[in-house]
Amino acid sequence: MLLRLISIISLIQFMLLMIYGMDINVALYRSLLVFLILFTVVYLAIFFLNIIRDNPNSEPSAVAQESNSQNN
Repeated sequence: MLLRLISIISLIQFMLLMIYGMDINVALYRSLLVFLILFTVVYLAIFFLNIIRDNPNSEPSAVAQESNSQNN
């Protein structure tokens, strides 16, 4: 789904660059660059979210620890 969305965004950019009269090689290069940047950002975001979610060493927040110590 995300790959399809990224592809559509880069194809729309390519189409707009061609409409504005840019050279086909430059338009193709720029749309490919946009595709690679978007793909990299999405891939890294998913990767880091999985790391954060699966981290067994994560501790509760300091606020929760402080409120528990005050209750005792």
